[in-house]
Formats: sequence, structure tokens, C-alpha cells
Amino acid sequence: MVEESNEKISINERIILNVGGIKYETYRSTLTAYPETLLGTMFQERNQSLLQPTNNNEYFFDRDGHLFRFIMQFYRTGEIFWPDESYFSESSSFYVSRRELDLELDYFQIPSPGRNGIDNFGAVTLVDSFLVALDALVDQVVKKYHVTINVNFSLGLIDYETDEDVKDIVFNILSPFKLVGYKILSKFGNEVAAYIKNQHPCLDSKISRRSNKGYFELKMSIKDYHDLDEQVVYKYSKLAKVVNPLKLEDE
Repeated sequence: MVEESNEKISINERIILNVGGIKYETYRSTLTAYPETLLGTMFQERNQSLLQPTNNNEYFFDRDGHLFRFIMQFYRTGEIFWPDESYFSESSSFYVSRRELDLELDYFQIPSPGRNGIDNFGAVTLVDSFLVALDALVDQVVKKYHVTINVNFSLGLIDYETDEDVKDIVFNILSPFKLVGYKILSKFGNEVAAYIKNQHPCLDSKISRRSNKGYFELKMSIKDYHDLDEQVVYKYSKLAKVVNPLKLEDE
């Protein structure tokens, strides 16, 4: 009986989502009801040790706090409520474009409402979610920790090699695609490789098909520092405070 009581408290734990300085309070169970989404995965019990709250139960996201209102509506109702024209009245100081909302839906891995009926098998949503996960892998692992990562996608399995300190983060990001990562790359491998190069030009990245071993290999690492543009660093980093302006080349 004691174990059941503790589990109930955990499921109904109240948490605070601080999104760009605007705070939203909700229940953990509200988010985990949609386990295929970013927040639904993040707050699963198995990922508890990976979370880094502030003030015990508060979690910060560097996203648009006003737009997050529509994200919370999804978790509470299962629907995305697109604002009507009255919401965009001249007296309103807040405007939402469809592109802005689509970007937030993609980030939080929530199916876009405009795709219903067109994407009956969920292929578009699945591929977009996979690309969002790869973006997160770049931002949260490769760029943040400056490590190299090799990921092998085979049927029903994801294997990876990287620094030991970030393996839990990599697992958390890629685990939803354990069964479908290989299938996505077998159909769209070249396009996914092009997407990564386009979105993250600071990377050396490559996707290779290892037919003889039955998997796709994804390699990502930060480009050699010797390839970095020194002039950009001198002008826009904190080094600009100590660099002699004469050292800068004429534009």
C-alpha cells in the first residue's frame, strides 16, 4: 500500500515550466500522457535522473513563453487551438504567425494540426520528429560538449560511441527512434545528411550505409578549430575587448 501511495504522488507531482521567463504550472501526468512528445519523454520516470531542475521542481526552456500557451493547450486538451482573427486585433500587442507556432510544435515534437488528413500514416510527423532529435543531439551534445559522436542505426537497434559523460543524454534523445531510425534513413538518408549540413555548417557530418553490416552510420563532430574564421571571433566574441582594431582586416 505504501508503494502505491508513493507512485501516485510521483505521477501527480506538480512541476513548473519556466519558458523564456514565463512560468506554467502543471502535473507530470499531464505531460507524460503524450510520451511521443519532447516533454512527455523528458518527464518519464526512467529519465528522472537526467533532469536538472532549479528550485526543486522548476525547469527552464529557452523558448518563447507566449507561444508556449498553445503547447500547454495541447497537453491539457489534446488539440492545438489556432487563434482566431479577434486574437490579432489592433489592440493586441501579441501576434502569432503560423510559422512561429509550427517551429514551436516541431521543437516540442507535437504533431502539427495542418497535417491531419494529408499525413494519414504519420510519416511527415515521424521524419520531422527525427530531424528535431538530431538537432537536439547537435545542440545538447556535440556543440555543448565539443565531443565526437558516432551513431549506428540498424533494424530495431541504435548503438553509439561518444564521451562517457554524455551517453545518457544521447540515449534520452535517440531512444524514441530505436525501431524507426533505420527505416527513416533507408528512405531519406541523403536528404537527412543534406539537412544536417545545411542546418549545422559548423559540423563535419556524414551518413554512410554499411550494407555488409546492415546499418547506417552517422558521424558528427565540430570542425577543426583551424578552420574557424578568426576575424569573426575577433569581432564578435569577448576577445573583441582586447584585440587591437588594427589587427582586424578591412572588410
